Amino acid sequence: MDTAVYKPQNEEIQIKLRRYRDALSLSGSMVIALSVWDIIKLFIGFFLGEETIAQIIGTIMEQNGSVVIGTEYEKAVNIILWIGILLIIMMFSVVVLLYHLYIGLNAYRVGRQTIKRKKRFYLVLTFLSALFAGILIIVNILSFINAEDPSGNVDLAFFIMEITAFVNYIFILYSADKIRKLEKAGGESK
Repeated sequence: MDTAVYKPQNEEIQIKLRRYRDALSLSGSMVIALSVWDIIKLFIGFFLGEETIAQIIGTIMEQNGSVVIGTEYEKAVNIILWIGILLIIMMFSVVVLLYHLYIGLNAYRVGRQTIKRKKRFYLVLTFLSALFAGILIIVNILSFINAEDPSGNVDLAFFIMEITAFVNYIFILYSADKIRKLEKAGGESK
């Protein structure tokens, strides 16, 4: 009867594999959740930031809009500019969401072992995202040093979320590397 019970070859490796796979799937889910934050941050920047959409449109209209179109069509052009800028922001938001969804779903699937074949491209994108998040952290630190903007709380929230995203990306890379090494050490190759 004891022969029917599953005994892994190396229980310690199996425990570590399970731990890193769980961490990878959790980090993948976190990437998806953080993509929502990136989209919110984008909208906050354009509606409450230093240069809002209204200011951008006002600048466009002041520079050459009124002369070319005349004052009678100014309101219609203003509305068209608003719609155009919002459509561009929405398209960019969809691209950001799909980008993070690709990274997050692949990390989740690798962690849960539900992926049919190994995909490594998500790790390249994760590395690039970690690099970009690191650059944003440095930029945020520099903006804290040269703070002239009264919205310090928003900047602090951005900074905290960038650190969270950076740590999450690094943890995905770390977990994926550990899983690869443990699978090689345990003779498991899926």
